[in-house]
Amino acid sequence: MERSATGQEPSLVRLSRLHLMVLGTVLAAFACIGATLLVPRALDSPPEVWRLLLLAMVIIAGDMAVLHLRFGRDQYTFTWSEASVLIGLVLVPWPWLTLVAPASVALAHLVARRNPLKVAFNAASITVGATLARAVCALIVGDRQVHDPSSVTAVAALVAAACVYFVWNSVTVSAAIALSSNLPFRDVVRNGLLLKVAVLLGNTVVALLLVTAQWGGTTAVFIPFSVVLLYLSYHGYLRALKERDVWRQLNGAAKELSRLDELEVATAAVGRATQLFKAETAEVALFNPKLDYVTVVCRAPDGQISLRKEPVYDRDPAMDSAGTVRVAHLGGAEQNWTVAPLEGVGGSLGSLRLGFHQTTAISEREQQVLSTFTHGVTTSLQNARLYGEMRTQAAVNEHEATHDSLTGLANRNLLRLRLAAALAEADNNHTSVGLLLLDLDHFKEINDTLGHSAGDDLLRGIAERLTDCLRPHDLVARLGGDEFAILLCGLPSGAAADSVAKGVLRELSEPIDHEGLRLVVEGSIGVASYPEDGTSSEELLRRADVAMYQAKESRASFAHYRVDRDASSVSRLTLAAELRNAIPDGELVVHYQPQVDLVSGEVVGAEALARWQHPTRGLLGPVDFVDVAEHSGLVREFTLHILDRAVAECAVWGAAGLDVDVSVNLSARNLLHRDLPVDVAQILERHGLPAHQLILEITETTMMSELEVVEEVLAGVRRLGVQLSVDDFGTGYSSLAFLQRIAVNEIKVDRSFISVLTSSQSDAAIVRATVELAHSLGLRVVAEGVETTDQLAALKALGCDLGQGWHFGRPGPSLATRDLLARSGRRQVAPAGLSLVRQQAAGA
Repeated sequence: MERSATGQEPSLVRLSRLHLMVLGTVLAAFACIGATLLVPRALDSPPEVWRLLLLAMVIIAGDMAVLHLRFGRDQYTFTWSEASVLIGLVLVPWPWLTLVAPASVALAHLVARRNPLKVAFNAASITVGATLARAVCALIVGDRQVHDPSSVTAVAALVAAACVYFVWNSVTVSAAIALSSNLPFRDVVRNGLLLKVAVLLGNTVVALLLVTAQWGGTTAVFIPFSVVLLYLSYHGYLRALKERDVWRQLNGAAKELSRLDELEVATAAVGRATQLFKAETAEVALFNPKLDYVTVVCRAPDGQISLRKEPVYDRDPAMDSAGTVRVAHLGGAEQNWTVAPLEGVGGSLGSLRLGFHQTTAISEREQQVLSTFTHGVTTSLQNARLYGEMRTQAAVNEHEATHDSLTGLANRNLLRLRLAAALAEADNNHTSVGLLLLDLDHFKEINDTLGHSAGDDLLRGIAERLTDCLRPHDLVARLGGDEFAILLCGLPSGAAADSVAKGVLRELSEPIDHEGLRLVVEGSIGVASYPEDGTSSEELLRRADVAMYQAKESRASFAHYRVDRDASSVSRLTLAAELRNAIPDGELVVHYQPQVDLVSGEVVGAEALARWQHPTRGLLGPVDFVDVAEHSGLVREFTLHILDRAVAECAVWGAAGLDVDVSVNLSARNLLHRDLPVDVAQILERHGLPAHQLILEITETTMMSELEVVEEVLAGVRRLGVQLSVDDFGTGYSSLAFLQRIAVNEIKVDRSFISVLTSSQSDAAIVRATVELAHSLGLRVVAEGVETTDQLAALKALGCDLGQGWHFGRPGPSLATRDLLARSGRRQVAPAGLSLVRQQAAGA
């Protein structure tokens, strides 16, 4: 077996080392021959002449009937040397094999006019290899010839001899290649090792079939035909191995090319091309008719990816009329390029270039593989380009969805987004936010008198004035009709918003010219500031609106929100004051609603739900006071109290031998506190609860707010081993990328889908898609609001994992929950340590 590698010409030092190795091999061969001749009576019983001639023909045929397989730039040449040596061990006494083998190989090489150095090396190599093989046989058989090749002992000896010969041949050939090509010896040995072993097995099997067959009389005529048949079968098997490797590579390429960005597709293409075609360099030139240059993604021999620009061309500069041309690249190192065009449906998308340091012929089969590969690259590039165009159009649509078409100002949607972000930023920077709502007075009369065109011009003029009189980072929005909003960020105090309101009114007092008419516009402004007047976007908008009507009622130009004039706020302020005392007074309690495994029917978890045992209003649910807690600065203290009670209760369940998890809801504000992971860790340690038994629930909307901060906090919680759940899935802003980055453990399908599951095909399809999506991501699915037997049956059929709702049990206090778990809770079946490992592995 030989292998030639197209690489750089060996230096004088490497050439000298190669010559020394060849000389050493030749000397070893002479030593083997000398030892054979000096052994007493080694040649006393010469075999029949026909055996010697047949052995010589077998060795010559085995050396000349080669199989060439090229893998990229590497050419593998496989011979039948192992089979020839095994046949010789059976055909003649072993000392004669040592003498006949080198002469036969030398004759075959000279007929083929090979390099004298290669003739000497290969003849010497087979001499030493045959001598080692016969020595192994002598140790096992204990004779000078294998007389009964069909015996178990003889077969074992021949197999051992083949292995020894293979090891010797592989080591010497690999050493020669490493020295001549300046490659690491280990890499040469490992390259194609499986294929070499397959050749060894094939040679051994062929030789054993030939030497153990009963040839005699007329059956001897079939020997040549049998050899040819075995050769063709062997040839087909090796090519099948290569074909399987090619399809494996193409399958991997199809997965890697499934990207939605052109540069990512090109990067994946050049990486896979260097593996599939064993090219030193691979490039993808991307042509876009909308650009005045060609983008080239290049993968260098060291694996580095780089980008460069080339001028637009009609034909790839690396390709001539024949499809291949030598060009200078990579620091002036001349390369031979094989170029394949990437032709899409609408025209050329570019080209794929494969660079080799020396001329490499592409076979017809490899051209077919290259065509298949470039077709996949072309398809992926077209999909990525189409997706890019869709993304651009989506950006246009998004701008239109967040901006007013008449004035170009932000609309209500963008105002809400920017307002939420401004409030969070104010929390971090300890600043205030001002919100001004402006309503134009008597605009309807102007519109009705002068026409809609005059009204539109007036609105555009006012929009321009408002924008000009504010800071660049302030936001002006048109909410509809003649109503505008102004968002002021980074204010030192809420009172600063009043000064801005006065300046806006002065700007509006200046007349606006319209076709020779001077129109005077007046307005009423309501002002609300954060955190003085409200702690949420909705609350600030509502209170600014209240202040605007307060200004209209008092006939003042503007008014700042006053809580004493807003009757609906008095009750909330009272409730907020009482809530501050509810936690230390022990009025906040936790009820638990069971979560049931839909397959086994066991209670495997419970969701912790906050309740307020108010001294005068009775038992209040979350809807009555959670919003107050969020907007009164109590959300952190409130959440940590509920979390502490829930963890403590779950630890009690564990002490009773129950393997049950507990779920606790988090609000968006909780995830803006970077010390949340520390708080959670302290609570878990305080009560001795394994982290995997705590599940923290977040909503989809929470996932999308303040994404960087949210990701940082959730990642810290995740590192503790705490599980994460996405609550109310399907009702907010879904983000698959977020699910993958944060590695959540479960999603909870909102009760709005479950309630109509058996009556609405569309909602059933949504639930089915949610379950399939979750399972494909390795997540479990919890259905909320399960109330009927029909809903339970439908969820089981859809493959839902867990259920929660009145069908299984209403939320109850801790004592009632303990009784329920004692009857139907999941018991611990393994030590706590093992359970922890199992759960963490499942959540990973």
